[in-house]
Amino acid sequence: MLRKLSLAYVSGTVAALVACLAFWLLGRDGVTAWMEVALAPRLTHYWLYARLVFGGLCGLLLVLPVLPNRVVLRGILISLAPAAYILLVLFPQAGRGLFGFGYGALTPLLIGGLCLLWGFVAAGWYRLVRG
Repeated sequence: MLRKLSLAYVSGTVAALVACLAFWLLGRDGVTAWMEVALAPRLTHYWLYARLVFGGLCGLLLVLPVLPNRVVLRGILISLAPAAYILLVLFPQAGRGLFGFGYGALTPLLIGGLCLLWGFVAAGWYRLVRG
């Protein structure tokens, strides 16, 4: 069980790194501004570290025996948890309203897409390393 938990955490962390780099590139290259979403993160240790830990913790969902051989469906399913937490808890706590509409009308689309990327990479990496 410890092996499964370790692999799940690392899978979530690797996926978070990929999603964070994608998010940073979208902000750096002006895609988030083009979407009129006021989110363009700076790639700093503090910003990255918090998201890697969160991604790793969310990756623990991979130990649940749900759709173990369906990587894409599993990725979609596990991506719902971090997306819901970000859109329904974090953004309202930050004063940006439900779904983060205070950042822009397309914020849920951006966050949903990044969480989907995270879910696909996490489920794929877990399947790859689990063997």
